Amino acid sequence: MSKEKKIKVKKPFYKKWWVWVIAIIVIVNIASGGDEEESTTETKSETKATETTAKPEEKKAEPKKEAPKQHQVGDVVKVGKLEYTVKGVEETQKISNVLGDKTTEGKFVIVEMAIKNLDKKERMADSNMFKVKADGAEYGADAELDMYVNEGGIGFFLESINPNISKTGKVVFELPAEAKAYNIEVSSGAGWSGGEYEQIKLK
Repeated sequence: MSKEKKIKVKKPFYKKWWVWVIAIIVIVNIASGGDEEESTTETKSETKATETTAKPEEKKAEPKKEAPKQHQVGDVVKVGKLEYTVKGVEETQKISNVLGDKTTEGKFVIVEMAIKNLDKKERMADSNMFKVKADGAEYGADAELDMYVNEGGIGFFLESINPNISKTGKVVFELPAEAKAYNIEVSSGAGWSGGEYEQIKLK
């Protein structure tokens, strides 16, 4: 009598316990991984939203400083309660009149100007109200030389000007011969009444 062979029947893979363990581990990993990915996505979205919302601080543009106006010969220049108009400029090395001759190794700059008093009271003018600026140096008017160039008077030396009256005179400066460009600085008044200044280009 032949022996009957026992046939082993394999259990389906899903009935094995270790298959379920692996499946549970995979599911847990997928679930936790999904959460992390979702969390990362949310963080990136929040960061992007913050970057979009937050605007960089805009620097306020500083107001541009206007350069002082360069006045020219013939311009009416107001300084305080006085108004100046340079009518002409002359250069020479010799000044002559009945008093004699005055010469220089440099040059005399003779400035003819009109001063008008815009105040409601009398104002005093004087030659020390004027300075010539050339090559970084400052030159004062020569009151003695003013007598050589002003007919019948001494120019603006201690000259009184009434309200709404204009007076014309000449002021003399002695400059180096090499001075090529220079301005005259005019003041708002003599002594304590001064303090405001403007410059007029002479050459």
